[in-house]
Parts: sequence; C-alpha cells; structure tokens
Amino acid sequence: MDNFQNYKQQWFDFVDYNPHPGQLQLHNPPMGDYHPKHNPDGARFIVACCGRRFGKSYSAAREIELTLTTPGTESWIVAPTYTTSDKIFRMIYDELVIKKGYKPSQFSNKEQILKFDWAGGSSVLCGKSAEHPGGLIGSGCDLVVIDESAKVPNLKRIWEMYVRPTLSDKKGKAIFISTPDGFSHFYELFLQGKVEKNWYSFNSPSWENIYAF
Repeated sequence: MDNFQNYKQQWFDFVDYNPHPGQLQLHNPPMGDYHPKHNPDGARFIVACCGRRFGKSYSAAREIELTLTTPGTESWIVAPTYTTSDKIFRMIYDELVIKKGYKPSQFSNKEQILKFDWAGGSSVLCGKSAEHPGGLIGSGCDLVVIDESAKVPNLKRIWEMYVRPTLSDKKGKAIFISTPDGFSHFYELFLQGKVEKNWYSFNSPSWENIYAF
C-alpha cells in the first residue's frame, strides 16, 4: 500500500494536481485504499456525494489515470449516457495523450476506448452508458467509476447485476460520484458507505473547492 500511495503522490505531482480538502477524502479515505492482500479492510467502494463544481469528475479522472498507467488493467467509466461519460474520458485522453504525449495503441472517441501497451502489459479504459446494459457485460475490471450515479436509471439493477460482477475476479474498486438527487438508490449506497465494511461515503459542499470559490 505504501508503494501505491507513493505512486499516487508522484502521479499527482507529475500532472500538477493539488487536491483540495474535499477531493482528498476521495483519494485518501480514512481506512486507506483497498488491497486484497495488504489492506483487505480498506475502502473498496467509495460514494462521494458532492455539490456542483466540487471537482468530482476531475478527481475521478486522476484516480482512473493511476489505474490506466498500471500495466494489465481495465477501467470503466459508467454514466447515464455516452455524452456524460465522455466528459471524464476526454479529461484522461487530454492529460495522457495531448499533454504528456503517451501514444495509445487503440483509440476511438466515438466508442470511448483508450488503450496503451505498456512494457508489463496492456491497459484499457472504456466509457459505458447505463442506457445499454448489454455493454456492461465483459471482462474483469480493476476500477469502475459511476458518474452522476444519482441520475443513472435503475442504478440498483445496473450495480448489482452488471457492474458489481465485473469487479469480482480482480477484486476491483468502484467509485460512485454524483450531486444529490432525492432519496434514490445512490442515497441508499451513501448510507451503506457509513456502516458496511469496505465501503466509505462522504458528502462535501461545492464551496469546499477552494479553486472555484
């Protein structure tokens, strides 16, 4: 875990990212990052309920980059529509390809696929729409970010029947990010994050983003 935390800090320095106090709750949960061997009690499932302009998408993109730059991994962005998932997908593409100059072995903006062939194995990022559950059946994932979770139709079904099983083989992680929207299943997951092992949830207002307010 120490090695991963060191890599996380080195990566944030590399991309010139200085998380504000609210974002640090997502990146450094109190029980630490989940690892099946080194930290089995860590935060495997994180639920972030935050205000608009908090920087949810930006912090999620940085977390995905940590996984995507690790050889032999698969990451997903699941959102209500492809238009929504494109926001984080584009952030990651711009950072890795445009700014840092990494050369993808496969890229499709339309299909939202970004793949790199690293020395230790290939890693891929896919954008997914909850409107098409059939596209959520696939190989095991190391990380899934569910963006605008409160607005995902049938979130309970999408999570339990499609997304959760993809995390089983690799003991992967999930991050739910959203603005609040009534007493939906996202709210139930938020409550679950307060009491259940391997879950962590937090809420944070927009103004905690000191860079915007």
